[in-house]
Amino acid sequence: LMLSWDDVLVKAASIVTRESGDELVVVLPEQGKYVVLNATGARVLRLADGKHTLHEIVDAIVVEFGADPAQVERDVLRFAQSLVERDALVAIKHNA
Repeated sequence: LMLSWDDVLVKAASIVTRESGDELVVVLPEQGKYVVLNATGARVLRLADGKHTLHEIVDAIVVEFGADPAQVERDVLRFAQSLVERDALVAIKHNA
């Protein structure tokens, strides 16, 4: 499943998140694994609230972190894709 910019992202019901300083620990109970996210990754996950599209999440990161839009697009797409593959995020397809 390839993500598109219009997909709305939402955290999977099964994951558990724990704040740890600037980092966010995401526990994937079904896999018995966890992922540690940096500030940017943590922000992406917080924005994955079932309301924001992938594109809106990228825009927010660009503004908040003052980062290069092209770089953020690549990084967020790769990151979101990996979390979808790990069943930590769910993409809600919006078909026009």
